[in-house]
Amino acid sequence: MPRKKSKNIYLMPEPDWLSINNVKTEEEKQSLYRKFEYFVHYEIPDKKADSTVRNWLDKDSGLDPELIKKLKRVPDVWFRTFAKHTYIWTKTNGYMHPDVREHLLKKIPDLEDKAETIIEEKQRKAEEKPKVVISIQERMKQQVTPLMAEWEYYVDQLVDGEFDLKKFDPYNEMRAYDGGCIKPNHAKIIKDEFQNQYEEALLLKEWSDEYIKEAYSNFDKKTREDYLAFYEKINSACDTFIETGKAKRKPRKPKAVSREKLVAKLKYQLNDPELGIASITPTDIIEATEVWVYNTKNRKLGVYVVDDLKTGMGVKGTSIIDFNTSKSIQKTLRKPAEQLKDFKGSAKTKYQKAFKEIKTTDTKLNGRFNDNTIILKAF
Repeated sequence: MPRKKSKNIYLMPEPDWLSINNVKTEEEKQSLYRKFEYFVHYEIPDKKADSTVRNWLDKDSGLDPELIKKLKRVPDVWFRTFAKHTYIWTKTNGYMHPDVREHLLKKIPDLEDKAETIIEEKQRKAEEKPKVVISIQERMKQQVTPLMAEWEYYVDQLVDGEFDLKKFDPYNEMRAYDGGCIKPNHAKIIKDEFQNQYEEALLLKEWSDEYIKEAYSNFDKKTREDYLAFYEKINSACDTFIETGKAKRKPRKPKAVSREKLVAKLKYQLNDPELGIASITPTDIIEATEVWVYNTKNRKLGVYVVDDLKTGMGVKGTSIIDFNTSKSIQKTLRKPAEQLKDFKGSAKTKYQKAFKEIKTTDTKLNGRFNDNTIILKAF
């Protein structure tokens, strides 16, 4: 059952948050700040305000990092007096009244004591309970749960019109997350976890189901499109990790030692995060009868077919050799993100059928590879 989003409508006018930076007298600042507090108290849900506390602790509290880690063990409800002011701090691009800051920092020692009590209690219970063996799959899921929770918060911001979708780069966020701990198997977990939301987003774009229309009546056309684009970005990022992981796997032991030497000078592009594709190991080209390639610069998809008098193709320098010059052709893709989805997997007939359905004009391939060449598949 899809979750119905709350409408972005306030009973009272939302204040001009940034106006606090233009006020000159202290009396005016205090008066304006009280209006901010009043608005947040009556209009902003506790959960939404609570989500800003940790960001303030990290970026503006000035507290010791080890103390901040300890404080994050305290339940959000204990920071409820902070949340109103940290929400205002977020909306005003970093303004917090000095008296408020002083008042909040005085509460830190008491919260630190509570955090230590929680830690001690958890340690005591852990010692009393028998050790539970966690599966590798569950452990990997726990590792990426904070990242997925942050993306869920992005969705709330997107619905509220407070999120810049153009700046959302899940691929680079995954690469940088926790020191680069995310591997292809983590990406599979993330993609599976968001699969239901992605399927729901597809229904939102279609906008034909009456139940969907009722549940998401507050979504205009742009919000529905952005909602789908958000999850498509996540899927592309996960696919890039998965496909890149396949390419980096240790290749099968070659029959001849010279395979790696043959492809040593071959130029190609490792992956394309926006399209969710990655190159296979170039040694797979040797002795292949078909090689599928995509040029990310000119959007041309091509297939090299082995010469009739040869049993397989090879590589010389930066070029592929022993291919049929008349049968090896390429076509321009008008919508690469959609069309390239048909060129995944291990079924040769699937590739051939999808290629025939592309209506653009054929041109011959010349055998040369470059830094924009993605090696999609070799058969």
